[in-house]
Amino acid sequence: MVKYLRLAILVAVFPTSLLAQRPKPAAVLSPPDTVYFDQDWDRTEVPEDRKFVRVARHTPEGKPSGTVRDYFFPSWKKQFEGKLLSESPDVPQGLCTGWYEDGKLNFRGTYVSGQQQPDFRQWHEDGREIKCAFAYQDALALSKAKLHSYYNDGSSRKVFTVDLPINTVGIVYKLDIRDDGEPPVSWATGLALVAAISNPALGATALLSAGSSALTKQNTSPAPATSTKCHWYITDDLEAAKEFMDTKGSISRPEVCYKISRNITQETREIKIKEATHRLFFCVNNNNSTTAATATLSVSALVQACE
Repeated sequence: MVKYLRLAILVAVFPTSLLAQRPKPAAVLSPPDTVYFDQDWDRTEVPEDRKFVRVARHTPEGKPSGTVRDYFFPSWKKQFEGKLLSESPDVPQGLCTGWYEDGKLNFRGTYVSGQQQPDFRQWHEDGREIKCAFAYQDALALSKAKLHSYYNDGSSRKVFTVDLPINTVGIVYKLDIRDDGEPPVSWATGLALVAAISNPALGATALLSAGSSALTKQNTSPAPATSTKCHWYITDDLEAAKEFMDTKGSISRPEVCYKISRNITQETREIKIKEATHRLFFCVNNNNSTTAATATLSVSALVQACE
């Protein structure tokens, strides 16, 4: 009886400490998902179409968690290993590695939000390292457009259509918008961009920044004396560009735009372009009610060539 009484007193006096010493239950990890893909990396449930398989854990929201591993099927030889921020399309993050089916390295390097970093390296199937070089090309040479005022005949809007070369990774653009009566502008981009790419060992991000800086420094056109009232968009979405022309200068989906600007009369800037983007639209609108304006634009594309 005394033994049980002592135990009761201890529990009554130290209940919190006893509970605090209890080990926490281990986190319950969901089992990894196994998903099969066909030769085009589309999901498939048809056994004879299976060419790849992915094993990955996912959060309750469906995003990949931890290391994602892809395999060739049915050999189950490793094809990819790394982390993904999201899927469909895959957005790799951190150090990632890929292999050919014979086990040789395909690529290895670091990604930040899906963008390859300077340490990225890739090899052919025969083991030769793939070497890449960058060059600037004119995507849109110096082009001008008259933007009429609201109360005058003619359109106050202009969409500059820019066709990008194959393997474009980014652009550097110069845009100038000024009211009638301001001194005209003109510039050349070729020599400045040749100097900007003098160090090809730099990655795309650094080369784009160097190109933008070079064009800013070589600008000899004076800034407009009067701040032109305007707004403009950069998008790769054709429907957004059509909406801009049909709605007197507005785009209702900002998520499809690379850039939205208002009341900026001169700008030189670089932009990284999403993979497989072949065309951009620069949509410029004159907001002056009585004064016409002139928009001048040039676009240079940073193109990557690998062999």
